[in-house]
Amino acid sequence: MDRRRGEPAGQRWFHPRHRSRSRRDPVLREHARPARLTRATLARARRVQSGLMAMAKPSVIIVGSGAGGSVAAWALATAGHPVVVFEKGRNLLPGLGGPGPIGSLFGNDILKESRSFEDQDPVLEPRSLRSQSDAHNGVARSFVGDVNDLPTVVGGGTIHWDAKTPRFWRQDFKGLSLYGPVPGANVADWPLTYDDLAPFYDEVERHLGVQGDVGRMPAHTLAQAPRAHQFVMPPNPPMYAGLLLGAGAARLGYTAYPFPMAVNSTAYGGRPRCNSCGFCSGYGCPINARGGAAVSFLHDAIRAGAELRPRSFVHRIDMASADRAAGVSYLDANGNHRSERADIVILAASAIETARLLLLSANSDHPAGIGNHSGQLGHNLMFHFFTLAGALFNEEIHATRGPSSTMTIDDFVGPARPPEAAAAGLPYVKGGICETGGTLGYGQEIGIYASAFPAGGGGHKQLMRQSALRRHATGISMVGEDMPQIDNRVDLDPQLHDVYGFAIPRITHSAHRFELVASEHYGPMLRAICDASPGIIPGASTYVPVGTLAELSGPGSPLYGLATTAHIMGTARMGDDPASSVADAFGRLHDVSNVFVGDGAVFVSSGGFNPTNTIMALSLRMARSIAGVVAASTAAASLPNTAQPASPSGPAVVAAAATVAALGAAGRRRSRRAREPGDD
Repeated sequence: MDRRRGEPAGQRWFHPRHRSRSRRDPVLREHARPARLTRATLARARRVQSGLMAMAKPSVIIVGSGAGGSVAAWALATAGHPVVVFEKGRNLLPGLGGPGPIGSLFGNDILKESRSFEDQDPVLEPRSLRSQSDAHNGVARSFVGDVNDLPTVVGGGTIHWDAKTPRFWRQDFKGLSLYGPVPGANVADWPLTYDDLAPFYDEVERHLGVQGDVGRMPAHTLAQAPRAHQFVMPPNPPMYAGLLLGAGAARLGYTAYPFPMAVNSTAYGGRPRCNSCGFCSGYGCPINARGGAAVSFLHDAIRAGAELRPRSFVHRIDMASADRAAGVSYLDANGNHRSERADIVILAASAIETARLLLLSANSDHPAGIGNHSGQLGHNLMFHFFTLAGALFNEEIHATRGPSSTMTIDDFVGPARPPEAAAAGLPYVKGGICETGGTLGYGQEIGIYASAFPAGGGGHKQLMRQSALRRHATGISMVGEDMPQIDNRVDLDPQLHDVYGFAIPRITHSAHRFELVASEHYGPMLRAICDASPGIIPGASTYVPVGTLAELSGPGSPLYGLATTAHIMGTARMGDDPASSVADAFGRLHDVSNVFVGDGAVFVSSGGFNPTNTIMALSLRMARSIAGVVAASTAAASLPNTAQPASPSGPAVVAAAATVAALGAAGRRRSRRAREPGDD
């Protein structure tokens, strides 16, 4: 087994420092000389700065290979750290980490999507769900099954994501300072600013491969999320449905512009350009034209020496002392109990699973779960809820073709202070970014036709042939900001266990009136854009506040699944005060010096934007702090509405000296795996 790639091979893998000269890897040989030069240069710099001989770098375990885990693996492996990445799911990308192109086990069909090919099995590994009122009334659970599940495979959620990569705005990081508290919500400022994160957004987008056009972004967007450079690729050809809705938006004074997204409009990063096949959001890319955690970051991490272990379920963090982890315990692909030791442990299994792992790891020093001395672990869980508007058009617009949606509108991010907010006792409401020009998925379309003719027959067949929804329908979906609430949380189900015998995560979640009022406020505005678009069939438009309907229909209803976006945040929020947060500004647990959180669990607020780009930027910032690298200054000043890059300016982000010193001292120890029966 090739231990780096999780693929068969003729020899056991060792870290490059341990590999004998007679067994040189051809991939490593190709990059050996520049890697040696880089290591030598860094070593000389360290000796000049500290007067000390360079020490072995700390070894790192990363739990999860999705957005946060793969970025951290890439940053640390290329910096020379021994890295092992554990992934519970399978590797569906043949050739990942190899010298040739990356393959794909996905094709242009709905079978894999409908059969949850890449997802965890909700029967063998379910989650339980209840509302806040259920919890207050002593109800243990209201639903068991798929609760906002993400793909459980190498690459995580980015294996079938929509690849939309907006940045959070300046205001998202300082919501409490700027706008004050919201009754019933746990609003707080982040312990960092947009300027702190901007250099890492830049680097992530370059390596991920994000298309867009700074010159077409509105001035208010660039004021809130300034950019130092043009995107690395121009936008894809716009989808016709997006152009029609963009025209309707312009008639009402709004601005539609190309959606920043990690889809190749030209060949980039060794991957081909998008062919607009149409099976994008919710589907694996058959040609890997869509960037993601695995194809953009983990691939290069493995080539730099990181080891990937798919089908390895980490179920416990092992402690060396009260404030220091020794490694992890896990089940391997054959169900054997194993353990791994390392100097640093990074958790990046998603906000729900990371919280679950910390809770499963409770011990005498941490009886409520590792990192939970504040009592905040698992709390402040946030989802995004969609607000939808749609319409039928006279002509065939084929909104299913292309990369889901190519245009966006961000005029509804807010904050706004409509009368509805005041009536609900709210100081303001916020909406979010809009995906403009998409339509229903094929499975949803089939379900609608089937519901019209439950017995089948000629009428159902006629609807399928005409496919009016697929050919004539399009719409707008708004990502709505979800307020953090103490009572929205993840804990361990007291009775139910997964197929491996471990307590499953129990989600308690109810929407705050903030989201419900915002959906009712912005929904008619979305519908008005549809009505103003050229070619609409008069009267053939609507809006659906699915968040409100989901709350009314209860956990487990079809509307509840439609409303949620699989954007999962919170549960281990970062902050400067250990009494009110779980991790610090670099993701390190306040209670344990060498355990970091590198996924959406550290989010303090959810913003009104797709979170993956921010997860990746935070993870890169965390990894750079672990590696002791000082980020280069990058422009954070507002750019003019032009495609020309600006000159770098703004503050540098410097890793905390105490963190670097502690990790450097820990680096004297090499990674070591506990010997167990059968290891020989």
